[in-house]
Amino acid sequence: KDERTFMPKVQGDYRHSLSPEKAVEKTKYAVLTLLESFEATDIEIVNDKPYAISFNCHSRGFSIKGTAEINADSVSVVVELPMVAIAFKGLIKAAIDRRIPEDLQ
Repeated sequence: KDERTFMPKVQGDYRHSLSPEKAVEKTKYAVLTLLESFEATDIEIVNDKPYAISFNCHSRGFSIKGTAEINADSVSVVVELPMVAIAFKGLIKAAIDRRIPEDLQ
């Protein structure tokens, strides 16, 4: 079985009025600054598809992965946490809800 199906997820959908290319650029920046705010190391952000990015890093001993899909008027972000990091789910959701919309302006 794929162990990721059991990983806690933090999800959010955020509106934007940017061109798809600009939305990708700003989403990459938002994800980078978000991960840096959690003192992440080994940050990797990759454009998997034209309008999607994936990212992974290590933060405070945890391995974190996620994706962001850029749609015509919204960005959908999913962050996968290891089970031992479930206590931080609310903190991470609040940070995403604050950072992503701010950077999509």
